[in-house]
Amino acid sequence: MKTKFLIFVIALAFTSAQVYSQCKGNCSDGKGVYTFDSGEIYDGTFVNGKFNGYGTYTYKSGAKYVGNFKEGIRNGKGTYTYPTGDVYDGDFVDGMPTGKGTYTFSNGDKYTGDFQDGKRHGKGIYSFANGTKQTGLFENSVLIEEISIERKPR
Repeated sequence: MKTKFLIFVIALAFTSAQVYSQCKGNCSDGKGVYTFDSGEIYDGTFVNGKFNGYGTYTYKSGAKYVGNFKEGIRNGKGTYTYPTGDVYDGDFVDGMPTGKGTYTFSNGDKYTGDFQDGKRHGKGIYSFANGTKQTGLFENSVLIEEISIERKPR
């Protein structure tokens, strides 16, 4: 009986291993779903075995990216949802928010404007959840010059 149980456990282990790190569809040149050993999943277009074109990448952490990829990296327009509930919607370059975009914080605050390497950088509007809007120039996510501030009337 112990031998049968041991064989069953070994077979189950090999079967479970095959569930991960696999492709359904065409993960070379076409559309497919690739599941990694970690449990992360890419569902989208492949070119030469890399993510290329439109797809969805679901991370083990609960984060999710929906948008364009180039050579396996987030590039172009996309939306990244963080495990915290924060959401960035906009341009990506080499995997990072760079260009124009909107970052919505889970607390209701929102920044719309320029990004560089994942940080607020350039002209933008920071809208607080209480209704106050601050327009200014940002550098490395820090407001360095306020252009205007609009407070919500009480």
